[in-house]
Parts: sequence; structure tokens; C-alpha cells
Amino acid sequence: MEIKGKHVYGLGAAAVGGAALVFALIAWFINQKIDTTVQVGFAVGLLGIALFAWLEIDLLTRLLKSRQVRYGAESLAYVLLFVTVIVLINVIFTRERLKTRWDLTETKQNTLSAETIKVLGELTEPVKVVGFYSGQAFGRESAEELLDSYRNASGGKFDYEFVDPFLKPTLAQEYSVTRDGSLVVVRGDQRESVTTADEPSLTNAIVRLNNPTMRAIYFIGGHGEKSPDETGNGGMSQIKTLLQGVNYEVKTLDVISTTVPEDAAAIVVAGPTKPYSAAEVDIIGQYLAGGGKAVILAEPSVLSGVEAGQSDPLVDYLSQTWGITLRDDIVVDPVQYIAQFDPTVPATVNYSTSSITTDLTDIISFFPSARSIALADAGAGPADVNAVSVVSTGPDAWGETNFESLSTGQWAADDADAKGAMIVAATGENFTTKGRVVVFGDSDFGANLFWQSNVANGTILLNAIKWATAQDDLITLTPRDTVTRTLNVYTNRDIAIVILLGCILPPFVVMVIAASVWWSRRR
Repeated sequence: MEIKGKHVYGLGAAAVGGAALVFALIAWFINQKIDTTVQVGFAVGLLGIALFAWLEIDLLTRLLKSRQVRYGAESLAYVLLFVTVIVLINVIFTRERLKTRWDLTETKQNTLSAETIKVLGELTEPVKVVGFYSGQAFGRESAEELLDSYRNASGGKFDYEFVDPFLKPTLAQEYSVTRDGSLVVVRGDQRESVTTADEPSLTNAIVRLNNPTMRAIYFIGGHGEKSPDETGNGGMSQIKTLLQGVNYEVKTLDVISTTVPEDAAAIVVAGPTKPYSAAEVDIIGQYLAGGGKAVILAEPSVLSGVEAGQSDPLVDYLSQTWGITLRDDIVVDPVQYIAQFDPTVPATVNYSTSSITTDLTDIISFFPSARSIALADAGAGPADVNAVSVVSTGPDAWGETNFESLSTGQWAADDADAKGAMIVAATGENFTTKGRVVVFGDSDFGANLFWQSNVANGTILLNAIKWATAQDDLITLTPRDTVTRTLNVYTNRDIAIVILLGCILPPFVVMVIAASVWWSRRR
């Protein structure tokens, strides 16, 4: 091989190898994992550098014998020795002996609250958290830091591990995990799911496990409701499994004859196909007036056995007592709907700040053949009741009151239809009686047929039951004041000072030091 050709090939190999190494480092920094791309990049980089060394062996030999390289090697050795000492000190003392973290923020933003420390100190059994995070899941690093804080403060009674739900789908199914980026808190045979990796959610889950009493959820029957024992498409066995996985006992109550059972944490009315009698609604009303909880999954009148012009006692009760009115319509959204169906299956990501829809941003839910909900205006609703929207459709929807027109496929609103973002889920809370209701304009969204891992339907229904039973926020952690620090730059003089101190002075100082070293060695 000619000398000139060797130099060209050597420089080419060095350039390709260096570029590959830089690419691999950037890919690793962005993805925070050594995947196939990073491995290939490092392999190509090392191969290129090795080829350069082989082709330019004479040049490298001369360089290694030069005085500059000898001095540089000595400096590099000192730097490596210093770094090694620092790393050893960190490993030996910080990680093995002290196991202590210092929070230097003014308001202790990175320190567990006194309430959490107390909860961890009262643990009588070990608690373990299983984090289901795939390689693409967001927030694993922050979750790991939080879990480290819990483990360090628990006195050895708290531990955790991470599992990729896509690599271990059977384990994810066993723990009733429906979404990537979830935590499951385990204490003995009991479990609590946490969808938001923050201190309030995690501490409340531990508190619930420390109080292991099973909470009974009664699904009302006898009116054609969806059954939690039915495993077919129209059943609700999926939500039953999920409820059992978070320490609920699911029961059925065929007929409300006298009273709601005393052990009921909440009742669920899941899409009756014939109306409740006034006497049955009175029993439900008495239960809620005594601080009871209910989740009502309604259906349009044409699907719930209510004749035209006939009143529905349950609908009337919700409107009069809770200020939550179920309109006699079917929601149509010709813009945001599930493509394989039609506009009567609206899809949405319009959620409120309720704990029912916490952390569901951009995860769609859909509600087949739902009726819309109207809330009483402020000051016009029942006293001591706060009714708020939880889920609504897009702005192009309306509530179709002409049911016969839906079969024609002609999607057009008329003057009798409510228009705009249609509420399909709402909550009501009575601050005096402590009663709570969650009302949906649809029940099909929670059926097995529409239970999919990439939509929010199941999470919304589970969270609705947890909110109704007041299990969404058992304790309130002491809030910390957030201190916002800003650098105010108002005048040209301020800008000049910032540029001088931040951009000009540091490199100038480095250049002066370098020049002085060069001059001293030259002498």
C-alpha cells in the first residue's frame, strides 16, 4: 500500500470511528440505555480507531516517544488517579457507611414530609413496590429517586424493584397493571395500584395497606345491569378483577328491598335496561343522605327501557338532589370519534383536574352511545353540594334528541340539541353528609369489550370507584412553599454585565492561565 494511500485510509478510519463514537455517546445520553444502536456505534467506533492505529503505527510510535506525549501521559495519569480516589471515597463512605442524602434546597423540596416519615415508621410488615416501566416509559428516574428516599427512611421495611411489563406480560397481568409507568405497592397478599409516582399517591397507598379491611363494592342487579361476574363482551369482569387487586371485595345485590348493606363502601349501578322504581330510588337516596357513595353508569332513555314522556325516578333524583342532570339525548361528535365505529362513539382527552383523571393526559377514552350531562349553575343547585365535570367531549359535539335520525347516518344538529363540549362524566359531593356520587352518561365504556390497555376507560372507572369511596386521598401531606428565583435583567448595563461575567471573563481567564503556562515552559 502506498504511503499516501495509507494516510488517507487511516484518517478516514479515524474520522468514521470518531463520528461513530460520538453518535453512540449521544444516543446513550438521550435514551439512557445501551441498546442495539449504541452497541453498533461503539463497535464501529472502536473498529475505526483500531484500523487507524494499524495503518498509522509508525506515526503513533513517534508520538509516543515524543516529550509532549510523555508530559501529557503524566498529566493524564494524575487526573485518573484523582478521579479514582474521589470515586472510591464516594463508594466506600457515601454508599456503604453513611447512606445519607443532603437536601440543600431552602424549602426541602427533595425531603419526605413528616407525615410520610411517620407512616414509614409505623410499618409492622415489609412493604415492596413493583414499578412497571418499559424502556420507553417516562419518569422512571424520578420514580427511582423517590423510592430510594422511602427505602432509606423505612428502617429496612421498604424495598422496590422495576419490571418491564412488555418483557413480563404475565406478571403485569397478575398485578392488574393496565398502563406503562405504574407502581404496585405490595404488603403480604394485598396490593394497591399507584398511577402517579409522587409522594402523596405512594404514601396514601401505604396507609390503605396498613388498614387492610376489605372494602365491599355492591353492583346492583335486577334491572338488566351489567354484571361483574359476566366474562363476555357485555360483562364487567375486568373491573371486578382490577378492584380485587386493590383490596376491594366485589359483591352483587340483586334487588334493593329495604336498605343498602351496612358493609357497602359504595354501590355501582351499571347500565340498567329498565328503570328503577321510586321506592328503590328512595332507598338509594337514604343511603347517600347518610354519607353513602355511589357510581351511576347511565344509558340513554331508549336503551334503559324508559318510554317517551315517562319519567325516570333515578334521573329525577340525581337532578334534584345533586344538581347533575342526565339529558335525554345521545352524544354525537363527528370530529373526534373511534374510526371503526361512528360519531355516536365519541373519543376524548378532555379531562378535569379531578383525581379520577389524574395523569391521563393524551390517553383517550371513549363512550359509546352516551347521554350528555348538564350541571346546575353556581348558586342554583342543591345546597352543600359541589358538582363538577370530569370528562367532556370535543367542542364539535352535540346531544342528538332525534333518536330516529341516528339510523340514517345524517349527522347534523338542530335547534333542540345542546351543542359544544358535552359532559359525559361528573362528580357530586355533599359537604354536610359526606355523600359522594360519580355519574357517567354511559356504561358500555366500562364493559369487557372496550377494556383495552391503550385507552383510559378502565383507569377512569377504577379511579371513579376509588374517589367515591374516598380512597383517592387518605392523608394530606404538609405543602411546601415553592421558591421561584429569577435573574431580573432590565437595562443594557445589566445585559452587558451578564455577558461579561458569563461569556467573556471565564474563557479569558482560561486563556491567560494557558498563556502563562506556555511562557513559563518556553523559558
